[in-house]
Amino acid sequence: MKKSFPRMIASLSVCAALMLGASAASGAGLGRSHNTTTKATAATNSSSTTTTITVGPWRAYRQALAAYVVARMTIAETFQKAVNAAQAAFLAARASATTGAERSTARAAYALAIAQAAAARSSALINLGKPPVRPN
Repeated sequence: MKKSFPRMIASLSVCAALMLGASAASGAGLGRSHNTTTKATAATNSSSTTTTITVGPWRAYRQALAAYVVARMTIAETFQKAVNAAQAAFLAARASATTGAERSTARAAYALAIAQAAAARSSALINLGKPPVRPN
């Protein structure tokens, strides 16, 4: 009971903040500019028309954030696959090793593979950059 009461208070405060934030934000973006993209389409009579699609700042942010999250998940999955492959190779090498030197070589190869996977993950995260900034 002692632990559940603070959690309940925290969840209620989060819900209240979300409800108040949603009601305040519903009219907040009326005077703001929106991102626009222009798409040209060809009609059947060989003339072209232009359609302007307005994308609000929050929608653009959510799309950019979703792409960022997918990229992060892909990087994490690639790292995990590299670690799993290194572990499988280590276990196979350790099982076939008969001397201490062979086991030591297997451990060194495993450590090197983990270090290479970590370096690849680190460089991929650096290239990915920071997450998109929330609009005000």
